[in-house]
Amino acid sequence: MDKLRKRLYQVSEGLELIIALVAVVGVVIAAVNLFPELLVYWQNRTNGEAFLIFLDAVFDVVIGVEFIKMLCKPSSQNIMEVLIFLIARHMIVQKTSALEDLLSVVSIGILFFFRRFMLATKPDKEQHVPELLGAIRHSGNKQEKETKDNEQ
Repeated sequence: MDKLRKRLYQVSEGLELIIALVAVVGVVIAAVNLFPELLVYWQNRTNGEAFLIFLDAVFDVVIGVEFIKMLCKPSSQNIMEVLIFLIARHMIVQKTSALEDLLSVVSIGILFFFRRFMLATKPDKEQHVPELLGAIRHSGNKQEKETKDNEQ
């Protein structure tokens, strides 16, 4: 049973690499298609919509590259980058309401927070959480001291 699980895992890794290769072909095709998009944008540069169409094509390539990185070398850092680009693309390219923009900004902020404090150089969660809590306590103590100094 253990050998079967190991073999299935190896097959799934192989399939992941095949999907990554197919994605590379798609990203290369999309990157080549950026040049005609750039020409269309240049011809219609006074139209704001033309820039958004070009930006959409650029984001597609960037997100594709990040997706390939995530498939080839899965890590929390790569997943965060893909999510940040996806949310940014949605907010910038799509016509969204103020509430959707606010939610996008908050989502990106949360992802940056996790990337900064939870995914630092050491992958051990037990080391990061105490560091984060210590930093929060330290900033709270600093604010209390400043408040006491101002009262005196």
